[in-house]
Amino acid sequence: MNPELRNYLKKILILTFAAAALMAIAWQFVPEWFSPVMPFVLAFFLGSSILSFSILQKKAINEPKRFVTGFLAHTVIRMFVYLIIILVYGLSYRSDAVNFILGFFVLYTIFTFFEVMQFIRLTRNNQISR
Repeated sequence: MNPELRNYLKKILILTFAAAALMAIAWQFVPEWFSPVMPFVLAFFLGSSILSFSILQKKAINEPKRFVTGFLAHTVIRMFVYLIIILVYGLSYRSDAVNFILGFFVLYTIFTFFEVMQFIRLTRNNQISR
């Protein structure tokens, strides 16, 4: 495992545990705001973030000139998949749709911001190893 991926895994796990802790604390005070599937959504974002980082890191190594195009295409595809997940869940469980969508959006924002910051750091410092 390369050092960038190992470093990313450490940081993403810390972020995930922090988000889980905050969700557990908030769940104690305002449980009506949370969808019961949020722990699974958190695990889904952890897995998809690790997979995305791995794929995009390989793209940055193999095709550095086309990295930005690949990053944007990858982001659009992920957003489309996320939209499908939101629609399917929202239409299947209408009573929980608003809580699910809001929770999904919060986690999406947190994880996307984290991923972008990690790629900015890697590409600016030219730390992507071959």
